[in-house]
Amino acid sequence: MTKTPRFPLSQTASRRIVVAAFGAAVACAAAPIAGASAEETIIAISFPNASTIGAVVTEIEGAKKKGAEMGYKVVVDDPSTDLNKQINTIKTWTEQKVGAIVCDALQPAAFESVAKQARAAGVKWITYGEKLENQDATVGYAQYADGHTLGEYAGSWIAGKPGFKAKVVILGYQKGVWGQLRGKGIKEGLLAKAPNVDIVAEQDAISPTEGLNVTRSILQAHPDANVILGVEDPATEGAYKAWIASGKDKADPNAFIGGMDGTAPALKLLKEGGTVYRASMAIPLVAVGEAMITTADALIKGRKPGDDIVPLELVTEKSPKAEEYLMQQGEK
Repeated sequence: MTKTPRFPLSQTASRRIVVAAFGAAVACAAAPIAGASAEETIIAISFPNASTIGAVVTEIEGAKKKGAEMGYKVVVDDPSTDLNKQINTIKTWTEQKVGAIVCDALQPAAFESVAKQARAAGVKWITYGEKLENQDATVGYAQYADGHTLGEYAGSWIAGKPGFKAKVVILGYQKGVWGQLRGKGIKEGLLAKAPNVDIVAEQDAISPTEGLNVTRSILQAHPDANVILGVEDPATEGAYKAWIASGKDKADPNAFIGGMDGTAPALKLLKEGGTVYRASMAIPLVAVGEAMITTADALIKGRKPGDDIVPLELVTEKSPKAEEYLMQQGEK
C-alpha cells in the first residue's frame, strides 16, 4: 500500500500517549479472557500511516471489532514514517507485556532485535505482510501469487485479441521485497498467457504522483505502449491520468491498465466500467483485520496457527465485487 506521511509526534509525547492508551485499554477491556491478565487481553498494532490510508483504516476497524467480540482491547499506534518512534512504542508495549504485537515493519531487518526482546518477554509477535527470523506468525498476502493472477488476467485479455501487439509497461517497486515479488508475479503471469508481448519499460512507482510522472515520461518515449500493470493501484491511478493527459482515449478498446490493492479510486473506475482501467487485485480488508486478531488469539492461548495468508481477489470491470469492496471502505 502507498505510504502517506503525516506529522510525527515527539518520542516523549508518544510515550505519554501510549501509556495513557494502555490505562484506558485496561480500564475498558469489558470482557477479560478467563485466566488472562489485563495486559494479555491487549493486542497492540503498530502500523505506519494507519490513520491516513483509507484501506488501512478499514482493516484496523475490522480488527477492533473482532477484538471486541473476542474480549480483547485493540491498541493502535500510527508512527507515520518515523522508524525510531515505531520501535520505541513497541519497546513500551513489550515492557507492559501485552498479549501480542502486530507490526507492519517497513524495514524488516530493523525489527529483528525488538521482536526478539518482545518474544523473550512472553509477548507474541505477528509480522504484517513480511517475515522476520524472530516472529510467531505472519498475517499477510501471497504477493507473488496475487501478482501472477493479475498478470494472467492481462495476458488472457491480450491473447483474446488476435493480431494485437501488446507494448507493456510494468510499474514496480524494487526497493521492497513485497514489490519485487508482486512485480515478478505480474511479469511471469503475463508471459504465461501472452509470451510474445513486448515489455517496453519497467520502472518503480507506487504513489499517484510517481505513477503519473513515470507513465508520462514512458508514453513520451513509447507512445505505442498500450498495457500498463502496477504493483500498487495508486500508481496505476496516476498512470490512468497520464494516459488521458497524453490525449489518449480513456475508453480505448485496445488498452489495458490494472493494479493491486483495490483502492477506492480504482474500484470506482471498475464499478463504472467502460475505461482502460480493467482490473485490480483487491484486498479483503475486513478479513485481514480479523486475521490479525484470530491469529493473535490463537498464539496467546498457546496454539500455533502458523501464517495466515489472505488471498487478494481479482476485481474486473462492472464486477459486483467493486461495489462490495467500496462499501467496506465506506465508499459508494
